[in-house]
Amino acid sequence: MAEEQFVVKYLDLLQELEKPDVLVIDVRESDEINKSGKIPGSINIRVDDVVKELVNLTEEDFEERYKIPKPAKNTKIIFSCLSGRRAEIAYKNMMERGYTQVYFYRGSFKEWMEKQKPERQAFIIKYEQLLEDQKNPDVLIVDVREFEEIDETGKLPESINIRTNEVVNEFELSEDKFEEKYGKPKPTKNTKIIFSCRAGSRSEYVQKQMQELGYKQVYNFEGGWEEWKQQLEKKRK
Repeated sequence: MAEEQFVVKYLDLLQELEKPDVLVIDVRESDEINKSGKIPGSINIRVDDVVKELVNLTEEDFEERYKIPKPAKNTKIIFSCLSGRRAEIAYKNMMERGYTQVYFYRGSFKEWMEKQKPERQAFIIKYEQLLEDQKNPDVLIVDVREFEEIDETGKLPESINIRTNEVVNEFELSEDKFEEKYGKPKPTKNTKIIFSCRAGSRSEYVQKQMQELGYKQVYNFEGGWEEWKQQLEKKRK
């Protein structure tokens, strides 16, 4: 299995797509891409052709074929496919040939399409919106990480901590017991609730649980503590 440092996740990919010096290569077959589409900004090179095209083509031929400069060995390249398997093969092949900044998007196009669905995007909270919601006493922010994680890093301002596997049970507490325990009013089915974890996976799981129980305004801070930490570091620079 590839080292985690060379795995790109969905939120990372969103940021990388905004950088002009990053190349995203979809290694699926051309008929797959014609049928389903591709990640915006990516080019298509079949997995079996990756080495031949990136290594053997001249700079002139590469630019003529793909309309972009041929990547150097230190260019950041992210491979994607349908679900990650072929992308990982391409990443390994290029690592073996001395390319120093090659990565693969493990979720690949399958995850991309799922996360891009309008109905899903409607219930995702971005960092800027979270800052506004933290000022609103009618919004409940729940950090679902483990107690040890919170002790180590701290928690999101204005949030309460309820572990992932305890959220459903805690929301069944009486109003008095909930407020006594967490210092916040117990949410109703119409309360705006934002779930957060380290990087969005556990909070998404809890979000879906609560949606199934009839809570109408449950959101996922998809960037989680990792994005919060990154934003704090940016402000300090």
